[in-house]
Amino acid sequence: MQRRNFIKITLPLLASSRLLASDAKLKKPEVSFGVIADPQYADANTNGSRFYRNSIVKLPDAITELNKHALDFTVTLGDVIDRDFKNFDTMLAIYKKAKAPQTFVLGNHDFEVADEDKVNVVSKLGMENGYYTKTIGDWNFIYLDGNDVSTYRYPKDSEQTKSAKEKLSSLKKPSAQSWNGSIGDEQLAWLKEQLGAAKKSNKRVIIFNHFPVFPVNNGHNLWNDDVIVELIAANKNVVAYMNGHNHQGNYGVHQGCHFINLKGMVEGESTTAFAIVKCFQDRIEIDGFGTEPDRDLAR
Repeated sequence: MQRRNFIKITLPLLASSRLLASDAKLKKPEVSFGVIADPQYADANTNGSRFYRNSIVKLPDAITELNKHALDFTVTLGDVIDRDFKNFDTMLAIYKKAKAPQTFVLGNHDFEVADEDKVNVVSKLGMENGYYTKTIGDWNFIYLDGNDVSTYRYPKDSEQTKSAKEKLSSLKKPSAQSWNGSIGDEQLAWLKEQLGAAKKSNKRVIIFNHFPVFPVNNGHNLWNDDVIVELIAANKNVVAYMNGHNHQGNYGVHQGCHFINLKGMVEGESTTAFAIVKCFQDRIEIDGFGTEPDRDLAR
């Protein structure tokens, strides 16, 4: 496994951590986790640069590498499968070999299943809800569901699908595409509450979502990306936003928050992409594997 990339993000110390900081503490991560984006497995022929079948080889290799490290969890940023509900069984059998707990974000392709199976996707991935929060020490990890309002998450004849199609037809922006979605009002209110609580308790926040929100790119962003970016900018304790969906990857900084788009594992016949993230008091370090781009970032 080729390990070739490094991201270094420096952070101001939390107010509660300034007196605790020492050389020893700054050298030891407070949280470490793995990140995988878009394995997108299907027993299907290659389409362009997407080698769907090869993900059942790439994912075990990634898990073998991740198992060598002391990780608090690993998050997959959506699109465990490309299509067909039965393919979840194939992929989840591989995930069970991981030592660290596995967490998931829902992707658009995870709902490329029969209408009667759409309601079962969340529970199949071992999730109680499409969006949720996990806390480890001074860090809050917020998992968003960018498929909340979309033309594919619910059965085609449902009111949710009808409403989403109407919303999509009214949008005039690059991300107004049927393969993207939006954060609904109820989830948005929940997100505001979570960010407010994290700020009050002086915790840093990393947000996970399948869809990018910044920078504006080639038609992959969340429909209401501007709303999320504005909310993040108002909460300076949000230090990073990580997503998949755009398989080519991307990166940007806005109002002190780092927006990191992981590359898609499904891309390429033999290449792969995943990362290990280490959260320290004063910085985040991201060790990339495979095709993750070389970056040297500081703020």
